[in-house]
Amino acid sequence: MAKSMRVLRISFSDAETFQREYLQNLVNGGVFVATIQAFELREAVRVEIVLTFCRKKLRINGEIVHRVPREMEQVGATPGVAVQFEGSVQDVRTRLDALVIACGTPAHPPADSGRRRQPRVAARVAARIEAEGKGNARQGIAGHTRNLSRSGALVSVQGEGPSVGERVRLTLEHPTTGEEMQVAARVARQVETAGAVSALGIEFETPAELREAVERFVENVQTAEHTRRLGGITGAINTLGAQDLLQMFGTSAPIGTLIFHRGEDEASVGFEAGMLRYARLGPTTGMKALVRMLAWKEGVFEFHARLDPVQHPEAPLPLEAAMLDAVRQIDEGGRIDRRRFPLDAEPRVIEAGADLTGKTVEAVLDLARAGFNVQRILDVIPEPDPEIYAALAQLLDAGAISFESE
Repeated sequence: MAKSMRVLRISFSDAETFQREYLQNLVNGGVFVATIQAFELREAVRVEIVLTFCRKKLRINGEIVHRVPREMEQVGATPGVAVQFEGSVQDVRTRLDALVIACGTPAHPPADSGRRRQPRVAARVAARIEAEGKGNARQGIAGHTRNLSRSGALVSVQGEGPSVGERVRLTLEHPTTGEEMQVAARVARQVETAGAVSALGIEFETPAELREAVERFVENVQTAEHTRRLGGITGAINTLGAQDLLQMFGTSAPIGTLIFHRGEDEASVGFEAGMLRYARLGPTTGMKALVRMLAWKEGVFEFHARLDPVQHPEAPLPLEAAMLDAVRQIDEGGRIDRRRFPLDAEPRVIEAGADLTGKTVEAVLDLARAGFNVQRILDVIPEPDPEIYAALAQLLDAGAISFESE
């Protein structure tokens, strides 16, 4: 005998509250339901939408795409589940329209002609970029979207990517079904972080005969990602600071992804069962990325109680120990006067004084001999920045390097 679907109930006591939820979430194909019941991801459920102010209700089938555990209450989150409704967005809107009309609620969004240029919306889904016509000559670059629209996407990448103007094939993956679609496109711009490309602005070049299918797929991805993000926590970094935010979420949630945004820079850290699974800031990874992002004072954050996958994750580290080490390094680095080391300055090695030892010291000397400036030294050496600044300070104090003009 097939297992019957559990029912989740969400009620609206007044038209204004329903209108707000309708426009923000329901017409996008999903809803967040507060509950302390335990559900499995992808579990089929039935959502009962009850409008008590007009004595009407509607039941829509769906599946669980995101969970906010009860432990998240202590950081201000509402325990519950995000449900993506069954069927296309248009099918869901048609069913909701009947409820709206029956209650006389002016909640319908403006008509969509199907050809308007949509604004880009936040969407973090798996993506792959391949140079067009190169066959297997260049390996595709895996990454994830930061935002997505019918006309293009901003894709976070690691490693050398195609140049501006180059035609590519972009493969997008649906975040819940795993379905993929490949889109003809070109690179419109590059975003740099720490002197390396960290994201590519992609503009679609979809043939007319495929445009409808691509736009429908993009809309389905947008709505699925919109629903998955329900129940997440967002805010300004400066309310608590990056260090306290990671400590708060890391100790209260069994699993999560914390994302920081500062301008066009994006950093992320994933953890599970008390272990740091990865830390990423542009092309930088591991402890070096963690130290850099935890020093951020401004920007915004978003937290989701799930572990977003990344390519080539680092070896897991105990989260608490990694945080303590990062904070220690930030504190020690704060005692070094970085004004002594202008980022665009090239240190000159004085061989007679170069008698200090140590892996980081030797790496700094090697790069200085090669003509690297301070910024490139910081970016190339894998150790966290405070260790590199400490090595620079030792070398400068010992007379092993100089920043004087020759």
